[in-house]
Amino acid sequence: MSELKRALGLWQATMFGIGLILGAGIYVVIGRTASYAGPLIWLSVVVAGLIALFTGLSYAELSGLYPKASSSYFYVKRAFDKQEMLAFLVGWMIFFEAASGAATAAVGFSRYFIEIFQLNIFNRNITLILASAVAILIFTYVNYLGIEESSKLNIAFTLVEVSGLIIVIILGALFGRVNPDYVSMPPKGWIGILQGAALIFFAYVGFELMATTSEETIDARRTMPKAIILALTVCGLLYLLVALSVVKLMDWRELAIAGAPLASAVESVLGSMGWYLLASIALFSTSNTILGFLVSSSRIAYGMSYDGMLNPKLSLVHPRRKTPHYSVILAGFVALFEVVVSGFYEDPIKVIDVVAKSSNLGCLIAFIFVNFSVLILRRRYPDAERPFKIPLAPLNIPVTSLIGVLLCALTIVLVFHETLVWAITLAILGLGLAIKTRR
Repeated sequence: MSELKRALGLWQATMFGIGLILGAGIYVVIGRTASYAGPLIWLSVVVAGLIALFTGLSYAELSGLYPKASSSYFYVKRAFDKQEMLAFLVGWMIFFEAASGAATAAVGFSRYFIEIFQLNIFNRNITLILASAVAILIFTYVNYLGIEESSKLNIAFTLVEVSGLIIVIILGALFGRVNPDYVSMPPKGWIGILQGAALIFFAYVGFELMATTSEETIDARRTMPKAIILALTVCGLLYLLVALSVVKLMDWRELAIAGAPLASAVESVLGSMGWYLLASIALFSTSNTILGFLVSSSRIAYGMSYDGMLNPKLSLVHPRRKTPHYSVILAGFVALFEVVVSGFYEDPIKVIDVVAKSSNLGCLIAFIFVNFSVLILRRRYPDAERPFKIPLAPLNIPVTSLIGVLLCALTIVLVFHETLVWAITLAILGLGLAIKTRR
């Protein structure tokens, strides 16, 4: 059987991760965070960063121990011995999270695209769905072309989206208020800060998908753990500086109601030109998210198929492109299906948003099992070679993994209260069971 092509070094793997994490989330969610955390947005960012880092360290250790494209699925399978169904469901939720992330990003891309170019070819909803579908098809094709081609485009787009955040940071430093309020408690007090952290946590999501390219990474056992930690560190620092800057540029109450908070912050200094500048950068950011999530979801499907959990065709690799072409098609189809189905409803954005929330819920549940996997495997295979080992592990029990379990559970309790979101999550799990290969 043809194998995937190993073409990613530390630079490429780290940039792939930064592109996955940054996405478009920070461009939107920081405003909603302000509605909970008030001027202490920066503290919510720090708390969310710690939640992400604790689970990120678990992924770093496991990716060095088992450098597999199926990542989360394989980790849970090895830890929870003879519990293939549990491992499958964890892998399936991560697959669906990635495919749904691509669909959500495609709709975000289309909203900016329509706004910038004032498109009104059909009615707004049809234009939105068509533009989203075209974006998914284009990046599915890029995914098919090869990991090198995808990586080159990812690096270029990542540099552009990072520049958008740097613009906000520079404007905050040069034109922001001299004595901004960084210490006043929000109306909801500490609960508001924790709710803000639980919300902005999803701007960090994406690091868990980095390990899906392990089988296309050079010396993955050593490279991937470094890349995960570097990507989370860079993104965490950028988010913190952005949070400090936006409070200097805008009152948090205005930030909380802004539809495009970062664009509005820049607009407060540069006028309408600033809004268009940030909106244009958001096009690159959302495009990068579509591509990264399509690459990741296709590699998860490939890895699970290779292990006999999905249709064997999904583990076939194109002899020339060295990509799992059938899995690439599946990932693109799922994302496209979500976008098209949303078009049958009056408000497709709301439909996509609910599906995205459901996939995020599934992602957090998967994080709990991945963190548990580190704890179990440390006890079961204490002498296994681990190129990266989580520090702070008295009695060989990684404290950060244990805290990761608790923080993920707390995030679920604080954020996910909608019955519909839970119902869709259960439906997604049921769909996975229906298509799972019987053995």
